[in-house]
Amino acid sequence: MGASDGAEDDGADVGRRRAMAAVVGVASAVATARASGGARAATGVLELTPENFEREVTKNAGAVFVEFYAPWCPYCKRLEPIWNELPSKLEEAGSKTRVARMNVDTYTEYASAYAVTGFPTLMLFENGRPVGAKTGLVDMKMAMRYAGVQDEGILAQFAPEKKLDKVLSGAQIEYVQGQVGAVRKELAGIEDVDSRARALEALQQIESIVGVRTL
Repeated sequence: MGASDGAEDDGADVGRRRAMAAVVGVASAVATARASGGARAATGVLELTPENFEREVTKNAGAVFVEFYAPWCPYCKRLEPIWNELPSKLEEAGSKTRVARMNVDTYTEYASAYAVTGFPTLMLFENGRPVGAKTGLVDMKMAMRYAGVQDEGILAQFAPEKKLDKVLSGAQIEYVQGQVGAVRKELAGIEDVDSRARALEALQQIESIVGVRTL
């Protein structure tokens, strides 16, 4: 074997060692990520799974702003750059609200549990409970507002207030349904036919609302 052959072998050995080092490095990084209990993207958005949802959301004493999404949803794709930038924007504004997302096309039981019927559904959790939700695409200003950051400046007080829809817990729903039943019994005693009909119509609207928002 000539000197050139030896040099080629040495070069091949070096290449193999570098490749092996790269593989080991990647494996180590993956193991570290798994050990940390969740996959956090470089953007600061926490990727939720059944393994970390309870720890990061329902047992979290702080505020967590969650996007329930589906990978195929075009509106979710349009929201992605805004959602990825939101953690840094909130940090700049002094907010401690954490930003997360969950693929409920995969984890469908969470879509059922939190009444997700459209994508993306943005839900704010405080002290482990959902306190507000909004379905659809939002811009950065709206996302910041929904996350709890107030607009500043003299014109902000004249802008229409943006609020998340109220989310009721299962216990609250059961309480309202019980009260509705009691009110329905009382309505039977109203003698005026028109008044009773209007009251029953209003009661039916309440029943239709609480009947689809159970969590």
